Amino acid sequence: MDRLNQDIVIPIKGLPLGESSFRFEIGEPFFQAFENSQIKDADCSVRVSVIRHQTLLDVVCEVTGFVVVECDRCLDDLTLKVDIEPRLTVGFGNVEVDDDAAGDEDVVVADRSQSELNLNQFVYDYVCLSLPLVKVHPEGKCNPEMLRYLRESGGEESVPESDSVRPFEGLKDLLESKNN
Repeated sequence: MDRLNQDIVIPIKGLPLGESSFRFEIGEPFFQAFENSQIKDADCSVRVSVIRHQTLLDVVCEVTGFVVVECDRCLDDLTLKVDIEPRLTVGFGNVEVDDDAAGDEDVVVADRSQSELNLNQFVYDYVCLSLPLVKVHPEGKCNPEMLRYLRESGGEESVPESDSVRPFEGLKDLLESKNN
C-alpha cells in the first residue's frame, strides 16, 4: 500500500496475526507539519513491518532516502542521507512488557479501542535523531562567498594566547583584592 506525503497511520483493528507490511513516501509536507522542523525538504521511503501477536505489536520502520537541512557554517542547503530502522513495541490495555524482551526498542501502550496507530511523531523523531549534531558541508563544499564574509567579519577570530593560557587569572586577582 503506497501513500504519498500522508500520515503514517497503520490500521490495527482487524489486523491479522502474523506479519503485515505497509509502505509510505514522505517528503517536505510531512516534515513541515511539525512545528520548528529543521528539515527543509525530504524524499524518504518508509516501509513499516508489523508483526501482530495476541497482545502485542512489533513494529519496524525502515526509513531510507534523504533530507535537506541548513548548513551550520554557510547556511546553504545541505543534503543528508537517511537510513534508519527504529523499532517499536505496542501493547494493548494493561499489558506488561518485559524490559529484557523490549531490548532497545521503544514501548507504547495503546488503548484496546484504538483502531489505528499513528507513527508520525515516532518516524519524525527518529529521522531528526539520526541527523548529525553539527550539520556542515564536507571541507571545501561550503559557499565560498559566505566563508569569505565570516572571515572578514571576525567570525573566525582567534583567542589571544595570553587569554587562552590563564582564563581565570583576573578572577584570582579580584578575589585576592577582596580578601585584603
